[in-house]
Amino acid sequence: MAAKVISGTEVARSIENDLRQQVSEMRRLSASFQPRMAIVQVGGREDSNVYIRMKLKAAENIGILAEHIKLPRDCTQPELLTKLAALNDSPLVHGIIVQMPVDSIHSMDAHLITDAVSPQKDIDGYNDHD
Repeated sequence: MAAKVISGTEVARSIENDLRQQVSEMRRLSASFQPRMAIVQVGGREDSNVYIRMKLKAAENIGILAEHIKLPRDCTQPELLTKLAALNDSPLVHGIIVQMPVDSIHSMDAHLITDAVSPQKDIDGYNDHD
């Protein structure tokens, strides 16, 4: 049997179209509904910035409002966890991404951080409960 070549671009385009239709349908059913996501970044790694720009553009293309929350490199783990708890508790935020790796001058436990995102809002699916 010959191998089948799969186009990642075509698959991504199909997923994006499906998501755009789902968002449109949700907005049709509830005109006041606006899906929102937060991308939380600690520090300013340029490689992370590239990925974040791509995520922001994809969200916009789908119809999702995306907020890029930039925390400084001197952000501590408790400060980051407090921010994530506030986003988890916000009814206006429907999804959360923590941009990894975190770029802090302080030691941070990546596992603890990813588990701090509510499973219902964990876009990346890193939470152990997903």
